[in-house]
Formats: sequence, C-alpha cells, structure tokens
Amino acid sequence: MSENSLPWHHRPAHIFSPEIMYMVTAGTYQKEHFFKGKERLEFLQQSLFDAAEAYLWELQAWAIFPNHYHFIAKSPENSSSLKSMIQRLHSQTAREANRLDN
Repeated sequence: MSENSLPWHHRPAHIFSPEIMYMVTAGTYQKEHFFKGKERLEFLQQSLFDAAEAYLWELQAWAIFPNHYHFIAKSPENSSSLKSMIQRLHSQTAREANRLDN
C-alpha cells in the first residue's frame, strides 16, 4: 500500500492525495434528526467550518440537514488529516446534541 493509500474502515480503499477535491457524506446514528431547528443546524455548520479551518481543508460547497451532511473540500498537503477532522466534527457535535437533549 502506498503512502497515499491508507487503510480505512469502509471499502473501497480511500486514497489520500494532497490538494485535490474530496466529497464527504455522513449521517447521524439511525438517521435520527438530531439537528432539527435553525440553531442546531447553524451549530453543525459552524462546527464544520471550524474543523475544516483547523485542519486546513478548503471548503468549496456544503449542505447541512437535520440527519446528514455533505461537503466538497480541497485537501491540504496532509490529506490524511481528513479522519482527524471528521472525528473532531463528530465528537464536538455529538456532545452538544447530547447536552441539548439532556
């Protein structure tokens, strides 16, 4: 396996290359609508913006929904940071949704 191809828990294998576009889609557990309402959707969007900025991913387009999201972003030099960026996004937003839902 080359240095640009890392093992991933989904198939097919994800190939990581610097400075190319990636499309990412993720959904909530059991498609639950954890992000209903303007405030929660804005929180999810801002969390995506913050995570992308922290890991130097350049967002090109995004769509945020109560139970899933999509984004297209240009990868930084270290494109394998995608996993860490998504882990940050999901951890932060899950903690906030759990807090709001008690």
